Amino acid sequence: MTFFLDLTRISSRLLRGAPTGIDRVEYAYAEELVSKQKYDEVVPVITTPVATGAIPLETMREHLAKIESGWLRDRIDSSEDAFYMSLKRRIEAKPDPRQVGATTLKRQSRRQAIAKTLQFPFREIAGAPQLLRRKVNATRGEKRGYFHASHTQLDKPERFSWLSAPKIPSVFLIHDAIPVDYPEFCSPGSAARHHARLKTVADRASLIIANSAATETAVSRYMSEQGWSVPRIEVVPLAVDRWFTAAKHEASVIPAAPYFVCVGTIEPRKNLNFLFNVWRGVVEKYGSEAPKLVLVGRRGWENENIIDILERSRELGPHLVEVADLSDLGLSALLRGARALLAPSLVEGFSLPVAEALAIGTPVIASDIAVHREISDGRALLLGAVDGPSWLQAVDAMTPSASALRDEWAHRASGYVPMSWERHVEKAMTAITATMA
Repeated sequence: MTFFLDLTRISSRLLRGAPTGIDRVEYAYAEELVSKQKYDEVVPVITTPVATGAIPLETMREHLAKIESGWLRDRIDSSEDAFYMSLKRRIEAKPDPRQVGATTLKRQSRRQAIAKTLQFPFREIAGAPQLLRRKVNATRGEKRGYFHASHTQLDKPERFSWLSAPKIPSVFLIHDAIPVDYPEFCSPGSAARHHARLKTVADRASLIIANSAATETAVSRYMSEQGWSVPRIEVVPLAVDRWFTAAKHEASVIPAAPYFVCVGTIEPRKNLNFLFNVWRGVVEKYGSEAPKLVLVGRRGWENENIIDILERSRELGPHLVEVADLSDLGLSALLRGARALLAPSLVEGFSLPVAEALAIGTPVIASDIAVHREISDGRALLLGAVDGPSWLQAVDAMTPSASALRDEWAHRASGYVPMSWERHVEKAMTAITATMA
């Protein structure tokens, strides 16, 4: 069987210091199918504004190794990771009442990223369309299929026309329906683009892989409302990387002061303004001894009010730390030492930070939404997404070093068994192979 594996998104991620959730998903398939060659013949496919084509397997394998290196998945110790140690010191530092805005750290610039690794080998793109045609023609009459694990280019249906004449069965992994269900949380134009993506999938998919039951429900409901046919959907939960395990780190890299962590792109649906209001209550009670709130993630869109607080607040600024492009092991160490992960999101397709924190054994306080109930399996403290008093009470109870509430939820988290990416791909490929056959 031949798999035409779309790697358009991952091919452009060399400038990323740390991967997004969707990056991790597409990379997991690339690693299992291309780097490890576990599943029959694979043809890496990329789509450019000029054409769609195939990239030689060895070229893509070398490119994936560069991406892995560029993602800063390195060791954490005091001598080798000055950036993480700087973050540790900022968390431990006493708040400066003269400070305006949050403490902000960014691991590397795009210029540094470019210097660290090379761009995609564009010399291969000129011959990519011809190579794809040869591969399509060579596999006529054989079992074959196309798999797309990200949303990239799906809003441009004409770029998938090459699948029509040969009648290649197609499978798409859908991460959420948020832009069409909650356009107020997304950048202008996102709803129209996602509508087009879902229409492409409805028209072409023999199977949809959904990352959660919540996504399955949202996608099937939206397609039905549009009057489209709904392809068969298989739910395959996302996994956590090997860095987020219960393995011990050196105690010296864990900040000594109490702190809480919130992970994700800084955007409206993450409900950060609500969390800031909770933190006002924390600061009011603890004053200069208040635990730091560490925000891990890049700045997104439609977030002007959030940025105003991060850049101009005198009340909260000294108690906030904003960090972008933290390495995987840096995030793992940060989560391990946190009093809890805070996930107050109003809506999610999946929530990798919740799964990662639970996998490490860190308590999780999260909004009581369907996907958090699904992922946490009773091992996270779920509270109303706008129930400020309950959030304040929970943060307060978990702040002291001797905390019965934290011990209880850490114990519950210790029984969490995450899915590995190898197992995720295996489950998806079982469904995909059956569909293609």
